[in-house]
Amino acid sequence: MPMPKASRPRRLPWLRRLVALATDNWPARGYLAAFAASVPAAFVFPDSVWAMAPMLFTEPLSFLGVALPVGPGSVDGSGPAAVLTSAATGAWLLLCVLVNAAAIGALAHHVRDVRHA
Repeated sequence: MPMPKASRPRRLPWLRRLVALATDNWPARGYLAAFAASVPAAFVFPDSVWAMAPMLFTEPLSFLGVALPVGPGSVDGSGPAAVLTSAATGAWLLLCVLVNAAAIGALAHHVRDVRHA
C-alpha cells in the first residue's frame, strides 16, 4: 500500500532549493548555458585557452580542488584510478556550477525584490 504523499519524507530538500534557484531566472540560465557551451569547446580545442573555460566559469569554488591531490593529472597512465579521479573532478565541477548559478539566481531575485520595494 503506497504511503500518502504528505507523510512521505522529502529527499534532499536543499538540492531542490539549489536547483530551483539555479534555473528559475534568465541570468542563472544564461550562466548555465555559457558553462554548457564551454565544455565542448574545451574538448574541441584542448591546447588553447578555451580548455580552461569550464574551470574559469566555476571559480572560486573549483579552485578548492587545486589543494586536493585528486584530479585528472594526479594519476599516471590510465585505468580505474584515472577514471575515478576524472569522474570526481567532473562531479565537483558540476556541483560548483550549480552553486554559482544558484548564487546568480539569488542575486537576481534580490535585485528584483529591491526594485519592486
